[in-house]
Amino acid sequence: MVEVINYKYHHGITIKEYRELRRMTQAQLAEVWPKSGGNEQGVNTRYVQDIEYGHKHIEDPHVLRKLAAILDIPLWKFGLSEYDPFHPTVLPGQGRFMYDETLDAVETLIRQMWSLRCAARIVDAEKGVKRLNELFAHFHKNLPPPLRLERRFQLLYVQVQRLNAVTALEGKRYDDAIDIYTKICESAKHMDNASVTAIALKSLGKELERKGEKQEAVSLLEDARDISLGASKLVIAFVHSYLARVYASAGNTLRFERAVNTGLTIASSLNGNDEGKTDFVYSWSPISALLAERSWGYLAVGEPNKTLAMQEEIEHQIERGQDARLYAWIPLDWAKAYQMLGEIEQCVEEAREFYHRVSIMKSPHAISQVDKLLASLEEDGYGDVQAVKDFRSELQEKKHAK
Repeated sequence: MVEVINYKYHHGITIKEYRELRRMTQAQLAEVWPKSGGNEQGVNTRYVQDIEYGHKHIEDPHVLRKLAAILDIPLWKFGLSEYDPFHPTVLPGQGRFMYDETLDAVETLIRQMWSLRCAARIVDAEKGVKRLNELFAHFHKNLPPPLRLERRFQLLYVQVQRLNAVTALEGKRYDDAIDIYTKICESAKHMDNASVTAIALKSLGKELERKGEKQEAVSLLEDARDISLGASKLVIAFVHSYLARVYASAGNTLRFERAVNTGLTIASSLNGNDEGKTDFVYSWSPISALLAERSWGYLAVGEPNKTLAMQEEIEHQIERGQDARLYAWIPLDWAKAYQMLGEIEQCVEEAREFYHRVSIMKSPHAISQVDKLLASLEEDGYGDVQAVKDFRSELQEKKHAK
């Protein structure tokens, strides 16, 4: 027979828990224990013991609020609201309205962080991400579970995790990014949201492709494509841009072309409307991004001339979309194309322009691509070419100057 324990909650349980978290003794708490009806404090230790063991109970909400301040206890654990009706001017407007307003502000801040990334202001974006992390740490500590389990709260928390993942990527912490995206995929399974799931699978697949796990990346991106059909057109186009990349990386030219063309067809039908904003695709220029993936894809399938033939079209679309981040990255495609064609002086010229643009971004991940390109030029036997030697010297001088 299973013994049933009759457990009854009382405030003393919470008081003891937080007293111990603060490493206070019962005697220390007794010294600062607030009294009812004034600013006096101090009780005997036995009184604290009686409260913690449930032999005595606290009836005065003022005492509970003061204990919450002393021990850093979230007020909801005492059944109290942040709003104190006896001191209405202390935190006016608390409650449901303030909760919703706070989430509105959080969503606006998330949008701004993606916009800063699009504007290639990586350092500023990372400061905002740090603030969002601090905010959600506070939420997870102080908000009662029902609020933390609400759909909108969880959707916004996923977006903060996405920002953490791209921040890890910019810092060359690639395994950390994969871990974060893996956790987002796990969370997405319980949210029943096509957009969140598709974007999570897309992001994880993209990082696995970067790591060289091409077939797994293709599988994840194809799953993302199928799930995205239940989301907005913008999400569908977004997923197709990266599906094209993994097909190209895997050497599947036919599917690469089909994915790009499908994505462009969908993106062209958007006509600049706001569709997709509620799906958390922020500051992404569909056509220029899809063309950039086509440019990269042609390199992956060994057709550098097609990459160079797209240069004017891509630059035009980047200007229209005002995507400073893509503007910074695109010269790397031209550099690699010229390298593949053996036109080394032009390769170095584009690499120099790429380095100049990404240095402004202050992205270690982006800057590291210059070293990789130079290393590949030297491996290909171009290390003695004067343009390559000059560029290597320039980089070394700039590194030493820092």
